[in-house]
Amino acid sequence: MIEPPQPGFTGVVWPAREPDRLARDLTTGPGAVPMAEAGAAWSRLAAEFGAAVVEYDQIVAGLRGAWESANSGPVLDKVATLRDWLADAAAAAAANAQRAGIQAAAYEVARLAMPDAGELAALQTIQQALRQLGVSLGAPVRAVAAGADEDTDMAKAAAARVMQTYEGATAPLAEPWEQQQPPVIASAAAFESEQAAAAPPGRAAVNVPDIAAAPLPAGAAVPRVLTAYRPTAFVAATQTTETAVPQLVPAQQATAASPLPYAPVAAAANAAEEQEHEPRAGYAGADIGADLGIVAAPAVLGEAAGQGSGRAVAKGGAA
Repeated sequence: MIEPPQPGFTGVVWPAREPDRLARDLTTGPGAVPMAEAGAAWSRLAAEFGAAVVEYDQIVAGLRGAWESANSGPVLDKVATLRDWLADAAAAAAANAQRAGIQAAAYEVARLAMPDAGELAALQTIQQALRQLGVSLGAPVRAVAAGADEDTDMAKAAAARVMQTYEGATAPLAEPWEQQQPPVIASAAAFESEQAAAAPPGRAAVNVPDIAAAPLPAGAAVPRVLTAYRPTAFVAATQTTETAVPQLVPAQQATAASPLPYAPVAAAANAAEEQEHEPRAGYAGADIGADLGIVAAPAVLGEAAGQGSGRAVAKGGAA
């Protein structure tokens, strides 16, 4: 008893399909070029991880030579775990590059082993024509038709066998692989604080209502809370100095012709000019209106005018 073929990971029974369809599905598409490019990319990634492993080994060796203390051993061992992860990542990338290369080669082998689609179409055309002629021509044509059927069956079996082999070669790519996360060798609090300090201050301020603080009893102190590490960021600031420049104001020159004063101002000026000038050395008590009977000599030689009734006029000098 012949067992039916077991389908692969695709779930397709390849002998149940027509050979021309199998040939058309296999040869239609971009071909092996994308797989080859993927293999080359994985190879470059594996080389980068390998270079990182070498550089990391040099860094760890430098730390071991520069730092020796009671706690340096456990710390350096924890730091060295990242080196192991880099080595595993390089090995995984190299394995993926190999799988991609094998897949590209498997596709090329399947494409070359697959019966030609044109030949399969020609066999089907000949088979249909012989079946139509076999009814009228008899046995000779039936023998030729039997040979055509045998060729068609062989091509069908070959196409199914090619697809089964290609499916088996592609099976490793159908299985997903897990890539381990890198080990945590340091806390992210310091890095986050550094990034927050370097961020530009563009956030809007939040209005917080004023809350009256309760008075603390005598001798009590507020406990300090341990916060995250915040590095000090130095920002260069430029200081602007403003210098006042004196401005020159042109002086107004007096002109020969001055405008006439306003009428009340002119009248007051004329009245001041009409007042009789009196010397300071006048009669004693004239300013307070007292009659003391004393007459002072005028400031100039001559005869002073009498002021008030009953006053004697003194004559000084020769007329």
